[in-house]
Amino acid sequence: MAEIAKKDNLLILLLGMAAILIFSYSWVPGGLDTDSCNYAAVAKEALRTNSWLGLYDPVYQGVFYYHFPLCIWITGFFFKILGVSTFAAKLFSMLSALALTAAIFYFGKLLKNQWTGFFAGAVFMLTNHIVRLSRQCRMDLPVTLFITLAILSFILAQRRSKKYYLLFGLSTSLAIFSKDISGLAPLAIVFVYLVLLGRFKEFFRPFFILGLLLAIGPVLLWIWLDKNTLFSRWWGWNFLHLMKSPGFNVPWHYYITAIINKYFYFLPLAVYGGYLAVKEAKRNKDHELYLLVIWAIIFPAAFSFGRQKLHYFILPMYAATALLAGIALDHLLKEGLKTKIATGIKFILIAASLALLCLPLNIRSKRFAETVRMSPAIDLLLKQLPEYDFIVYRQDSAAILFYSQELTRVKHIDTRERLEESLKADLLKPRIFYMREEDFFELEPSLTRQCRVIFKYRDRMIIALPKELNITVILPDN
Repeated sequence: MAEIAKKDNLLILLLGMAAILIFSYSWVPGGLDTDSCNYAAVAKEALRTNSWLGLYDPVYQGVFYYHFPLCIWITGFFFKILGVSTFAAKLFSMLSALALTAAIFYFGKLLKNQWTGFFAGAVFMLTNHIVRLSRQCRMDLPVTLFITLAILSFILAQRRSKKYYLLFGLSTSLAIFSKDISGLAPLAIVFVYLVLLGRFKEFFRPFFILGLLLAIGPVLLWIWLDKNTLFSRWWGWNFLHLMKSPGFNVPWHYYITAIINKYFYFLPLAVYGGYLAVKEAKRNKDHELYLLVIWAIIFPAAFSFGRQKLHYFILPMYAATALLAGIALDHLLKEGLKTKIATGIKFILIAASLALLCLPLNIRSKRFAETVRMSPAIDLLLKQLPEYDFIVYRQDSAAILFYSQELTRVKHIDTRERLEESLKADLLKPRIFYMREEDFFELEPSLTRQCRVIFKYRDRMIIALPKELNITVILPDN
């Protein structure tokens, strides 16, 4: 059993564990949350129009300015290569999670040993939200990956060659372009670290300055390209909005409470690992361990100043806490027990792999299940109409825009008054309504009589106006 700890066996075992957790049944249609459908719809629109700079958001019907565009670009690229699908929408996030697991392993191996890296990677994959968010079309795992690579590159610049500052800058730039202002975290972490240690000369090293230019230069270029209009809206939404919006007033201690509630099973290990890291840094002058502590603290501390607070805002801190937990587990567990744990995981992975291959499980997500099942039939219906207005009543616009291959624009209505106005308005072209059955039959009979129910699935209905519209009735499979 000692062979399992040799060479790259632990990394292979860790990546096998991560791959099963991340990719199992990821090809099954559906499962994307609202934000994921929104981002995927933007990527789909960019591919359809071949417009990659002025990204258009068909959900909010305006310029997409909520986040920087890297994830949208890469998702659009996967759509071009693999076709528009749930799997392609998730792929960048899933690959980021897999690469992040490997990066954490090498990070732990660099700081301590391969057991630290192995346990850190396992802890990260078992951390609340990580697997779930990796299986979405979201920016959280990509930004965490690039932040981790940036800090890892900074340590390599201290231990090996100052040229790694170039990789530090590039990774930071990719972190910024993966999401938003949280991508600046490597600069903040390194600044605090160097100031606390009094290493001010590091700021003036040529490769460090070049690294900063690589980090900030693309952002400045982006501001110049959009003539300071798109960036201004991004800045207002992602910074000023989070900081000052009167619509939010979440308590300052939100992140403390959230970390305790969602991370309680690993929190003692992370805290103990932080203690060991500080102790060893003082004793052996291994100061890079301080970076993990700063990294773990800076996210909840910084985002606590904002009025709006959501737990996934601080997701990148869990790469640092996983490394701290890995340090603790390496210290607490004896060598024989470590090998037994790794061997046990190996047999579990073999059993899980066989189960995935042999058991005909039909795993389907309940999220937007009606939209997922009805979209193919909706597409067949819309192909029969040269023009139409598609109206969504109290349903998610992002989901229908992504899952339908035909729809590029929808009109969203969320009040009964507006729905009735739309039904009574002069008919310039056919209207197709997507709504709940109960909402339809709550309307006045005079309005429902002029409409035709084309098909329904569960409690969702597709209604055509006028009822005499010459289209074939299409029923989705039950």
